Amino acid sequence: MKKCRYCGKELNSNFHFCNNGCENSYRKTIEKDKPKIKYFLSILIIGFLVMLYGVISYSSFIIGSGIIVMGIDVVLFPFTTPETTAFLGYQKSKLAGRILGILLIAVGWSIKQ
Repeated sequence: MKKCRYCGKELNSNFHFCNNGCENSYRKTIEKDKPKIKYFLSILIIGFLVMLYGVISYSSFIIGSGIIVMGIDVVLFPFTTPETTAFLGYQKSKLAGRILGILLIAVGWSIKQ
């Protein structure tokens, strides 16, 4: 069954949105998020490089720090896959992304200790 791309409600028709309000909100949000993708990717790469340096230097403190950087990135910019958005809707997928970002921070913190 298809779901609204924005709110995640089930749809009985071939439309992608349950109403015009959801469609307008989705389009506005997508346009607002497009410029943020470059920051998301930049911070994600920095976190990965920090984590990689920690692996090379055998330092769990640095590995944990890299994971925390990536977790903060996901909390600030909760971009999810198109499949997640199709399954949950845009609003719920952002919430799921933030929750997973918080879990990533917790994992990084536990490794850092």
